[in-house]
Amino acid sequence: MSAATPDRRPWHRGLDRRSVAVAALRLLDDDGLEATTMRGVAASLGVEAASLYAHVQDKADLIDAVLDLVLDGVMLPEPTGDQRADLMAGFGAYRRALLAHPVVVPLVAQRTSMSTSQVHLVERSLELLEAAGLSTRAAVDTHVTLIGFTLGFAIQEAGRPSSASAALLQASPVLRRALATLGERQVVDRFTVGLEFILDGAGIKARRTRPRSTASDDA
Repeated sequence: MSAATPDRRPWHRGLDRRSVAVAALRLLDDDGLEATTMRGVAASLGVEAASLYAHVQDKADLIDAVLDLVLDGVMLPEPTGDQRADLMAGFGAYRRALLAHPVVVPLVAQRTSMSTSQVHLVERSLELLEAAGLSTRAAVDTHVTLIGFTLGFAIQEAGRPSSASAALLQASPVLRRALATLGERQVVDRFTVGLEFILDGAGIKARRTRPRSTASDDA
């Protein structure tokens, strides 16, 4: 059997599921979903396509590995004891992780199977919601609403910006007022306001820490 050529790895030595997912995500970011094939990913790694099947079953499983890689990149801050602040920070981190790879956003929304990477994020959200005093029923309802809002917002951000024609604006004073008002906030501020509306509706208040007393206070 001939030795591997210098630009090719022998079989799948040095590969694992994560390294395959990293290569696929890079290809996905650069060239889009259609170009992200088993053959294309293998070529970027310097191996034959057959090598990848030791780590992913098919293209669908490859995309699942990519989505898990993105979700594992959600940088969740350490809990502070203020569940509202922790939820705001967590869903903000989720949005940023998605927007770092815009082509992935609709794929996350279309995913039909659940992975341990998703479960980790779901558990964190539900635990915070229950710690804030919600029943499991209310926590689930609030979590579903938060996820739906965050994904929908990210899909809108990742897509093409919509615009209204001059004729449409001229014909609709309501639309003119709405767009002028919309422009008064940065996109991230609009996202924050949306999260706050949801948490307000769920009755989750910010936890205020009482200031420590001083000698003069106790006198």
